[in-house]
Amino acid sequence: MSLETTLSLIAAGISIVVAVSSVWATYRAPVHALRIQRMLDEAKERSGRKLWIYKTLMSNRATRLKLEFVQALNLIDIEFLEPGEKGVRDAWKELNDHYTDWGAKTEERKKAESKADIERANVLLTELLLTMGQSLGYPFDRVAIKKGFYYPEGLMNIEQEQHALRGAVLNLLSGKGVKLPVAVFEQKFGQIAVEPLRENGRED
Repeated sequence: MSLETTLSLIAAGISIVVAVSSVWATYRAPVHALRIQRMLDEAKERSGRKLWIYKTLMSNRATRLKLEFVQALNLIDIEFLEPGEKGVRDAWKELNDHYTDWGAKTEERKKAESKADIERANVLLTELLLTMGQSLGYPFDRVAIKKGFYYPEGLMNIEQEQHALRGAVLNLLSGKGVKLPVAVFEQKFGQIAVEPLRENGRED
């Protein structure tokens, strides 16, 4: 076989490989593009859920009995799963452990240790928000997290009054605490005499 024939065969083989590769790339390119787009969408959704948790906790850190605050806390273990987010999970684990121990105390111990428990909860929540913010690119410091929020005194008074009113109603319904005085008044009416009508329908 001459050199010219050999080169021709090699060139033909290369052409076939290029043609097959082009066809394969044309077929597979949309599939890869869709897969990449889906991965990007999922990453964006995960990031959005994490931001919702962080913003919910930050915006409600002065009103921690709100349902949204509790829901956001309970989603941390589900959403912050990356290896680099272990610090967030650990910080939430410590805070959750403190809340659990606090809730298990007797009423006497809660009253006696209330100030210490509140301060401990503040410290642990601050650490959680600090760690979470750093993982999401929010460079807040401890002072900003602990004190940098607006909570008007009037709103605080309303919330405290609502809790006090609810507690008083529950104590009243359960028979604890102050009893609601009940008085029975008897009202007597005198007899009214009515003269009977005559047959024509008129009185005499």
